[in-house]
Amino acid sequence: MSTSNNAVRDPGTAAHEIDADAVALFAEMLESVGTIADRIVEQILTGEHSYEESTLAVPVLQSVVTENVDALLRGLSGGHRLLDAPRRAGRVKAESGIPMAGLLHAYRLAGLQLWEEMIARSHVSQRSESLLRVSSSVWGIIDEYSNAAAESYREVIDDLGRKDQQAKSVMLLSLLEGETVHGEVSRLLRALNLPEHATYLVVAAELSGTGADPMPGIATRLRAAGIASAWATWKGEFVGLLGCISESEVAIAINVVAERAASRIGISRSLVSLADARDAVHQARMSLRCTPRANVGVRRFGSAPLDVLIVSDPSAASELRTDVLGPVLELGLKDRTPLLDTLEAWFAAEGSTAEAALRLHCHRNTVLYRLSKLTELTGRSVSRPSDAAELYAAMRAARLA
Repeated sequence: MSTSNNAVRDPGTAAHEIDADAVALFAEMLESVGTIADRIVEQILTGEHSYEESTLAVPVLQSVVTENVDALLRGLSGGHRLLDAPRRAGRVKAESGIPMAGLLHAYRLAGLQLWEEMIARSHVSQRSESLLRVSSSVWGIIDEYSNAAAESYREVIDDLGRKDQQAKSVMLLSLLEGETVHGEVSRLLRALNLPEHATYLVVAAELSGTGADPMPGIATRLRAAGIASAWATWKGEFVGLLGCISESEVAIAINVVAERAASRIGISRSLVSLADARDAVHQARMSLRCTPRANVGVRRFGSAPLDVLIVSDPSAASELRTDVLGPVLELGLKDRTPLLDTLEAWFAAEGSTAEAALRLHCHRNTVLYRLSKLTELTGRSVSRPSDAAELYAAMRAARLA
């Protein structure tokens, strides 16, 4: 018998190394492979209900079982152990919707049926002792075939999962690009398990160079909260479409996203028509950029309009930084950082010097000194509303640069 890349040679199964009577028993059984396979198929169909509910046709199951019994007996008779048969069994059953448990149960049923056949034949031919001496080899090869089938099964399931995810990603991107007709929208939503009548949110999350998940377990966590979602990687970002049945679910969805955030994340305004999906994607991406680089945070479109204005026009933002904070930004990092931190803390404290000092863990006189230094360098004072507006906008532009 010819060998192939799938052949596994086991010296322990060579004809001169195992009991000659056992080899003769297995060789005789090879002449009845068809009959033995019929009995095994009947046992599988009776003892494993998943086969009745699958798309696997009985003739195909018959051929798979016959191939496995033939290959197994040849291996026990001293030949090469060819794993093509169990690997085909794993592929066929995965493609037919048989669960992994059903696959393994069928091998156990087949093994028991085959062992009973061996015992019956050994009694008739007075080879019982020989069969017992090689029993470990019999069950060893059955386990080997079962493992090979399971490995092939997993490969098919993994491949099908990847193809299914790719197909769903294409569907989601079609929706987000807003180029589908109404009837097509309904079909795609059903395929993605998203509600057809809902308030939708688009979420965009920054992907890091390390490949780390920007929102670990987000789909599972949303599902647990009763919110359907679909996700895909698009233009260097992890983008999702969330379907919320009520305004309360919108709030829940935003909280879940915030809980899972591990990078910069932007969320669009609510939308009720996916004809506006393209605008929502833009909103989510702009909101993402409203969190400074290398930070972790969630921004929803509309919560920081000035920041959106800044990130939407990088050239104008650069001019704003230079015109207002140029002398500050020219300082070394050691001198520049405390001045910008103080300016930011003063605005966050709504102009309270004492509160800003608490935020910065310093004396209020230090805050006053730094604000005075900023006035000296920029010619603008936080005490004048127009100057304060320019300083705040320039400070945000610097943070988002």
